[in-house]
Amino acid sequence: MCRKMMILVAALLLPLLAACAAPAPAGPGAADTAAGPAAAVGEPKAGGTLTVVLDGEIDTIDAHKSVTIVGSQVWPNIFESLVVRTPNLDAEVPQLAESWEQPDDVTYIFKLRQGVTFHNGKAFTAEDVVYSFERVMDETVGSSRRPDFLPIQSVEALDDFTVQFTMDAPYGPFLSKLENLAIMPSNQTTDPAQDPIGTGPFRFKEWITGQSITLEKYPEYWQPGLPYLDSIVYRPIAEPSTRIVEMQTGNVDVLNAVPAKDAATLEEDPNVVVHRNAGVTRDHVGFNMESPVFKDNPNLRKAIAWAVDRQTIADTILYGLASPAQVAIPTSHWAFNPAVDGAYGFDLAKAKEFYDQADPKPTEIVVKVSPTYPDEIKMAELMQASLKEIGIDLKIEQLEWSTWIDTVVVQGDYDLEIVLISGGSDPDDFFYQWHHTGEVFNIWRYSDPAMDALLEQGRTTVAQEDRQAIYYQIQEKLIEEVPLAHIIYRDQIMATNVAVQNFPMRLDSPLRFVETWLNR
Repeated sequence: MCRKMMILVAALLLPLLAACAAPAPAGPGAADTAAGPAAAVGEPKAGGTLTVVLDGEIDTIDAHKSVTIVGSQVWPNIFESLVVRTPNLDAEVPQLAESWEQPDDVTYIFKLRQGVTFHNGKAFTAEDVVYSFERVMDETVGSSRRPDFLPIQSVEALDDFTVQFTMDAPYGPFLSKLENLAIMPSNQTTDPAQDPIGTGPFRFKEWITGQSITLEKYPEYWQPGLPYLDSIVYRPIAEPSTRIVEMQTGNVDVLNAVPAKDAATLEEDPNVVVHRNAGVTRDHVGFNMESPVFKDNPNLRKAIAWAVDRQTIADTILYGLASPAQVAIPTSHWAFNPAVDGAYGFDLAKAKEFYDQADPKPTEIVVKVSPTYPDEIKMAELMQASLKEIGIDLKIEQLEWSTWIDTVVVQGDYDLEIVLISGGSDPDDFFYQWHHTGEVFNIWRYSDPAMDALLEQGRTTVAQEDRQAIYYQIQEKLIEEVPLAHIIYRDQIMATNVAVQNFPMRLDSPLRFVETWLNR
């Protein structure tokens, strides 16, 4: 893999593996928040500035290029899309589109909202949708969204407020991917990374690198009476202890990620509310399917899968705010196959049985982890003790993150790895890019023609019931072939000042503050 591709992979993996700090035990200030805005107290009040702490600097404010989680917590307040996902990620609802129809398997026709304007005063029309699609697909732009829309053959403005998308073939994930197509004005002459112009509830004011990003209320926003806030200030603070102090002293209103060691402290603070839900972050132990140790050796892979004490990991390392995982997709998702739930428990007798049938049957295996994610080191240590019981000496090798990316992802120079990944809404997000032959995120070098065919079928099937049956098969096949063994699903943890109302928490990372207000 060339260096350019390595840099791309590192950039793309980082947001998938970021903002996933472990939660802490529940306290009086904890709120088990289902996906969606937290319940508000009283009637909404207009005005005020919401100060949001990001755990790092955003990569860019250009929504077509941003690949980081922190970026996704900023740009959705400036830009909007035709549709957005519901908080539980189980459906799409209109945003800049009023409605849509699907006359056949490859055609979608959207009716657009009228009376919407961009922050530069331009009226929103179908030509802006066409322009935004063409910009994303322009290879010279370098959009991170381009792969999502490769199956689209054309986008055509039928009139000022009607736009038609035509696919090369049926594309099941289309509507969920469409949330990532931020609409920009076709008359924009400035760089969106310096002067982002959208239709969102807030418009860009300034970005002082390393200090703050400021958005201000857009008074001509198309939703009457919204937004409530006058402005939003985002502050990147890398040091966790500083973030916590700023929250405790009331200098900030929102923390986008709460570390385990600090969550309990915040939950005891009467001025802080800790929000959590069952997110889309999961940890796994992965096998290099091209390694002589694991290639054509499913019994060894199954032995290790049975030797992972998922419940203990969830209860101790994650303080009980996690649950055992078998596959990537969450158990609440419509495509989750209940038949795989509990497929691999913690059973050293079964682990030993499969180990005895393995060929080869190594007595020593090296697992590569990174101190960037210390929980993965603790998981490796628990596995080390379990595997010793069946005759395997697990050696733990710690690599700095950039070296881990180069060694594991780029070079494939490993036998075993442990890491966490995040994100996903459509089932395609959880499986295609991770398990299809040749995909850049298929770090396990897994290749199976039957799996590739199922993954392609999942993409080209539109009806949810039919897609569900396909993804059920995919999960059963992954459980049987074990290119990786999932460990846990993590809860997502954020915190707000008690004054923050209608906090817009979803199962994934975007935070849209259009209906948020301050009770102070």
